Amino acid sequence: MDLEELKKKKMQEYLSQTQSPEAMAMEQMAQAQQELKKITSRILTTEAMQRINNIRHVKPDFALQVELYIVQLYQAGQIKPPLNDSQLKSIINPLVKKQEWKIRRK
Repeated sequence: MDLEELKKKKMQEYLSQTQSPEAMAMEQMAQAQQELKKITSRILTTEAMQRINNIRHVKPDFALQVELYIVQLYQAGQIKPPLNDSQLKSIINPLVKKQEWKIRRK
């Protein structure tokens, strides 16, 4: 090893040790989301994945909730892959809480 390679290696070790807890948490969260996407892509058809991506653009938290729910159902053996778009809709519908707005006029 020459001196430059040794310096780079030491610098990388130092940077990895001094990372803030927030940065480490963000990195772990990104890895978990990537793993979740990998699992859901095996369970869902392309149309169903597109629907979840559309939901993610509007409501990212709800899309994450749906993905986690689908993975839980798959692990419990309650659904069989591949899950198509209409089956995904039937799973999503009970999760959607529709609010009724009542307008009172005085």
